[in-house]
Amino acid sequence: MFNRMVVQEALKSSWALDKSPGLPHDNPPVGQDIVISLLIHDIFGGEILKTHKKKGWHFYNRINGERIDFAASEMGKSSEDNNFEDIPSTPDETHNYFAQEDYFIFFMRFVRAFEEAVGLEKLQSGYAA
Repeated sequence: MFNRMVVQEALKSSWALDKSPGLPHDNPPVGQDIVISLLIHDIFGGEILKTHKKKGWHFYNRINGERIDFAASEMGKSSEDNNFEDIPSTPDETHNYFAQEDYFIFFMRFVRAFEEAVGLEKLQSGYAA
């Protein structure tokens, strides 16, 4: 079950709650595209992609053939406004950029926020079908 708006709201809630030392909080999720892309991949599947930017790699996802860049949408940009190279990446590559403990804390906060937004009963019944 992938609802872009629900996921975006759950990401916002997760960042607001997150106090992990390895994840910057000055302007989340700016600069956290790597963590977001891994989280989206781990929960919803699809691909992790990357493209060259001035300050290094920028990571995002593709699910069901659609490019999804939650970090760009948070910055007020749409994926159509950017040039994307869609270079395949892997979860292993993303792990080099942050501490695993920080990722797992963020992961659990996202899951809680997502369950609250969707309703755990709806989520469970969607998987039972």
